[in-house]
Amino acid sequence: MQRGWFISFEGGEGTGKTTQIRRLAAHLEALGRTVVLTREPGGTPVAEAARAVLLDPALEPLGLSELFLLEAARHDLVERVIRPALARGEVVLCDRYADSSTVYQGMVRGIGVERVEELNRLATGDLDPDLTLVLDLDPRAGVTRARSRNAAGDGSESRLDDEPAEFHRRVREGFLRLSVLHPDRVCVVDAAGDPEMVFPRLLAALPEEFR
Repeated sequence: MQRGWFISFEGGEGTGKTTQIRRLAAHLEALGRTVVLTREPGGTPVAEAARAVLLDPALEPLGLSELFLLEAARHDLVERVIRPALARGEVVLCDRYADSSTVYQGMVRGIGVERVEELNRLATGDLDPDLTLVLDLDPRAGVTRARSRNAAGDGSESRLDDEPAEFHRRVREGFLRLSVLHPDRVCVVDAAGDPEMVFPRLLAALPEEFR
């Protein structure tokens, strides 16, 4: 059986990752593909428990504590969900993956890119996405979106939304840097505008067989 395809979605807060990943899942299913839609941290009972800790506004884990929780959740997701799905020939769409740790903890929190990437490799068993789509948006607009979403009480509130503007600026720069370091895998998609405007840009970044 042919190995499946693994696509991760990255970007700062409020860039529309969740909306676009759902659109892509529906698009691929309409093409007859079997799609596994998951997220980080999350996707398994163990990883969802870690997510509850990581996104709780009342908690402030230290940088390394935050990273270890993420890597534990990541390992569980890879071994229980992602690898089996790829072995079945399915398309895996993941809302965030190891690149988020490289940017948030490695670059912005100051733990160091090499140290974080070493832990990423250990947690994932060297499993990289076939394609990473970075949804890029002015961080001021993204944070405004995220805070409006949270005010609506949809259950997605995250303590990251309350970080200062400089934090969000550095996150954006970090993801753009990854697109330069890994041009064969990481593609930047302009996330400005309505979701209907963004989705065609996203499709254009995919292999022909997925359009």
